[in-house]
Amino acid sequence: MSRTLWMLTLAGLLVASGCGPKPAEQQTSGEVTSDDVRRDAGQAVDTAVEYSQQAKEKFQQRLDARLKELDAETDKLRAKGRDLKDQAKADWERKLADLETKREATRAKLEELGQSSGAAWKDVQKGAQSAWDELEKAFHDAASEF
Repeated sequence: MSRTLWMLTLAGLLVASGCGPKPAEQQTSGEVTSDDVRRDAGQAVDTAVEYSQQAKEKFQQRLDARLKELDAETDKLRAKGRDLKDQAKADWERKLADLETKREATRAKLEELGQSSGAAWKDVQKGAQSAWDELEKAFHDAASEF
C-alpha cells in the first residue's frame, strides 16, 4: 500500500514540477508531442550506445591487462621448466603447448572483441570470458606442477 502511495506522490511531484525545460508553446498546453518523444528516445538510444561502448572498452582493457600478467607468469614457469629432464620435460612441454594454444585463442577473442560494435559486444564478451577461463585453468594446472 505504501509503495502505491509513494508512486502516486512521485508522479504528482513530477507533473507539478515538470520533467525538464519545454518549448514556450508546450508550457502552456502541457501536451507531449511526437517531436518530444523522438528527441527523448534518440537521447536514450545515444546514451545506451555510449554506455555499452564504454563497458566494452573497460572489459577489453581489463582482459588485456590480465593476459599480459599471465604471459609474465608463464615466462617464469617456462624458465623453471628448462631444468626438467626426460619424461617430466616432455610432459611439461605438452602442458606449455596446451597453455600457448589457449593463450592464442584468448588473444583471438580479445581481437574479435575489439572489432565488435558497442551494441554487439555482449555476445563476443561471453566467448572472450570463456576463453580466458580455459586459459587460466590451463595455467593453474601447469603451475601446480611446481
